[in-house]
Amino acid sequence: MVYLCSEVGKVTKVSTGIQKLDKLLGGGFPEKTVILLSGGPGTGKTLFGMNFLLEGARKGERCCYVSLSETRDEIVRACRGIEKLKDVEKFLGKNLAIEYIGLSDSDVNLKMFVSLIREYPKIDRIVIDNANKLLMFADTPRGYRINFSQIIECLKNTGCSLIICETDGEGMDCGNGEAYECDGVVQLSFLELEEKPMRSLTVHKLRYSSFEAKVPHELVIDNSGIRLGETKVI
Repeated sequence: MVYLCSEVGKVTKVSTGIQKLDKLLGGGFPEKTVILLSGGPGTGKTLFGMNFLLEGARKGERCCYVSLSETRDEIVRACRGIEKLKDVEKFLGKNLAIEYIGLSDSDVNLKMFVSLIREYPKIDRIVIDNANKLLMFADTPRGYRINFSQIIECLKNTGCSLIICETDGEGMDCGNGEAYECDGVVQLSFLELEEKPMRSLTVHKLRYSSFEAKVPHELVIDNSGIRLGETKVI
């Protein structure tokens, strides 16, 4: 862990799993915070989340990926094509779990999901994919906002948490205040540069940290792994 002095004292930082991003954030994400990871389809949200969890699993931390979208097999299959992520199966059943909750589970509602998170064994890192599907479990927008806030409070008992949010256009969240509720917002997107789409990463918000806000950085995802480019995207 890395320590950073702030107004509230020393803040323990949790590595994001991306070395240059850790440097930009003064060591990583602050411990006991909830980060909203938002972006459109194909921007790399799932792989970013798994990379974050594997960073912890390799250090012996207890990690969990709660998926409301893809099955465990689908997530593992996506990781196999990337060198840094393909050893995910080595940690499954040990200190890494991938839990799939399908929308076809008729007994699931948002209140039950909140209870599930509360009762989950203490873990160090958790990723929830995604907030859009949580909306489908809610009876009303107000009920969703109340329960989403309760989920955030529960997650702050863990070392660090990511909630994935799929957006349409330039929005930072689903349009229901998720960005306001979370401690940080990291947005993944595509930029059209030199006739070739380029993935970018932008930090919009991160409590307890000093960073360059709203500055896009090139996000590279290839066969070797996930990293930030050498230069900022302009």
